[in-house]
Amino acid sequence: MLRTTTTLHQFARLRKWSKERPPEAQAVGEGHMANIKRLGACGKLLIAGPFKHPADAPDQGPLAGIFLFDVATQEEAEALMRTDPAIIAGRFTMEVLPWYGPAGLTYDGHVPVAPGTPCAP
Repeated sequence: MLRTTTTLHQFARLRKWSKERPPEAQAVGEGHMANIKRLGACGKLLIAGPFKHPADAPDQGPLAGIFLFDVATQEEAEALMRTDPAIIAGRFTMEVLPWYGPAGLTYDGHVPVAPGTPCAP
């Protein structure tokens, strides 16, 4: 029998995207990407990425993207999400759900971070 060890992660869904790209959206998008990199570098964020939508999809699509956090609580993941400039600016809304996934989940190029590494914005 195959046994898989699971662990609790926090899965965040981003909603409320818009195809419109006013000038201020570019700065928000750059801040959003910098925040993703920061969260990954301090070991809190395992995976993040957008969903592909057809060119004719309406604005406010059902999902914009996902984040998968390696943190113990939903509250910690929500606090980390609230540091995202796109959340702050209202370009996205978020929903965080506890999710059981494989222990040791990683990706090619992942560099493990020492416990206690600071993750301040």
